[in-house]
Amino acid sequence: MHKRLPLLALFLAATALGTSACGASGSTEAAPSTSAAAPSPSSPPSPAAAPAEARKLTGLLRASYLRTIRTNYSELDGISDDVLVEHGNAFCAAHGEALADQAKKTTKELGITPKETVKILGTAHGVCR
Repeated sequence: MHKRLPLLALFLAATALGTSACGASGSTEAAPSTSAAAPSPSSPPSPAAAPAEARKLTGLLRASYLRTIRTNYSELDGISDDVLVEHGNAFCAAHGEALADQAKKTTKELGITPKETVKILGTAHGVCR
């Protein structure tokens, strides 16, 4: 363990430097320096920053999501495709505390265990990101 600690520290430092060099949009361009052209902190975020419409399980994303659930989680076979997609879409759109609230709602509505809910949540986030 002690032999790997310097390597871990180097990796974490490189990751931190790489992350700090990225812009807010997630691009790989270097972060802009502070200048007069930078938006003020009080300006509202642009509507293009979080397109809710783009985070839906439709078309190939829907098929991939359902195939992953049906292939890997046989305990969820009793739930219809439409219900799985409905809850998957809710997970794709939820962030932060809303994600936890949606997980509780899904567990209650579908009558499944929290472990089964995590399988739906993880698959949805894996497909819609």
